[in-house]
Amino acid sequence: MVLDFMNRNLHTGISELAEASRQRLADATALLNASRWRGAMYMAGYAVECLLKTKLMHIYNCQNLHALEDLLRQRSILPAHRTIFTHQLEDLLRLTPGHNRLRRNRNLWHMFQAVNLWTPQWRYTAKQATRQEATRFLTFIENVRHWIDTNL
Repeated sequence: MVLDFMNRNLHTGISELAEASRQRLADATALLNASRWRGAMYMAGYAVECLLKTKLMHIYNCQNLHALEDLLRQRSILPAHRTIFTHQLEDLLRLTPGHNRLRRNRNLWHMFQAVNLWTPQWRYTAKQATRQEATRFLTFIENVRHWIDTNL
């Protein structure tokens, strides 16, 4: 018997990641409202990661991340030493046809570069962010997510 949490495709499917992106943004907003600044920033970064992976699955017509990774490797788009299961936002963005378009938008590229500083390692830090840092970061996240959602 394979338990649901052991199914490798359970949490990597296109609809699951799309919903996770929306929920992580809602989590980030709730944490921001509760003055949990670093937690808000941490969750917001995951919202962008999930959205980028969702868009990549749409672009390449794949139903889950495993199929996407296989296809990108077959087409020599993703080198063997790289994985789609990365948390590196710019690496994911580079796999899309919109990377260069975003780079040409100076204001939004500046925001993306700030968002790209996000790291899952924030879950291990006791150093808190400030309200100003968190608010600014979530504003950048919302602008970047909107661009990704409407341009990819």
